[in-house]
Amino acid sequence: MLPLERRNKILEILKSRQAATVDDLCAALYSSGATIRRDLNILESNGLIRRTHGGAVHIESTARDFPLSLRESENLSAKEVLAQKALPYIKDGMTLFMDSSSTVNHLARRLSGFHNIRVITNGLKTASVLSEMNGIEVYGTGGRLRATAMSFVGNQAMEFVRQFNADIAFISCRGVDPDVGITDSDENEANLKRIYIQNAKNVILLCDNSKIGKRYFCKVAPLDGVRKIITNGQLPKEFVTNKEL
Repeated sequence: MLPLERRNKILEILKSRQAATVDDLCAALYSSGATIRRDLNILESNGLIRRTHGGAVHIESTARDFPLSLRESENLSAKEVLAQKALPYIKDGMTLFMDSSSTVNHLARRLSGFHNIRVITNGLKTASVLSEMNGIEVYGTGGRLRATAMSFVGNQAMEFVRQFNADIAFISCRGVDPDVGITDSDENEANLKRIYIQNAKNVILLCDNSKIGKRYFCKVAPLDGVRKIITNGQLPKEFVTNKEL
């Protein structure tokens, strides 16, 4: 297969699936990992795709959601920083809302050692991680499963969350802008996050600096709905909420 033909095939696969890993593309095109990575670099340099850790997404899909399996491997060092910065705000005996994002899932993995913590989450992977920890009582929302995101959404999930109040809601997003506020790419996730924000005493947004200044399709909340924004690096002054927990 000629290089140009192979790259067109890659674009077709990414467009139909929204996203794919290098291994997926190797298997589909009978090519080596080195060849596929070289093709992806060329396609990205031409503005046709966006590289992720271990794969790529079609550029037209970046305004939509893409699989958790790819999001989990993106910006790992930044997510570690965010989780470590968020931990001091959690105290024994608290009730927490935790969304289904891969960023919040990193925080959930560090809750071992806390006592008498309740967590309400629509994230299937987050619930699974927490279920193995002593001292954590997990409430899963139920609802319709979004397979790509491994999250529960829909009316059943929203009605479940409405029953509870929490000390802190930990949420992430696809983009945050000083004028528009917090935005997401999926309407169902945005609807749930609005309820988390509404029913929580404090809201902490975990947002790596690649999302700062970005806007996506679904508006979640204005910045004044958040008590604190935790990011890696320096937070621009227009995003500082000036509120203390």
